[in-house]
Amino acid sequence: MVVHGVKYQFWRASSVVEGHDGLALECWRGDKGPVFEIFRNDATLRFEVTLFEQDVPLELLEYAIPDAREQLGDFDPL
Repeated sequence: MVVHGVKYQFWRASSVVEGHDGLALECWRGDKGPVFEIFRNDATLRFEVTLFEQDVPLELLEYAIPDAREQLGDFDPL
């Protein structure tokens, strides 16, 4: 996805550590590292957004939030 002339990529990731157990949709700007992640926290049964940079373009979040809900799925009851 290109926003204001900058190319961003989205990746799915998983994490299984205490307090951070779930799936994520990460947004990266080239090879400069993650811009933000939307995390489905299976321990708390909540979706969380973590910004790794300031001034994240709103267009990225508007695109990513519904996409994350679809790709990361619902919470599975234990």
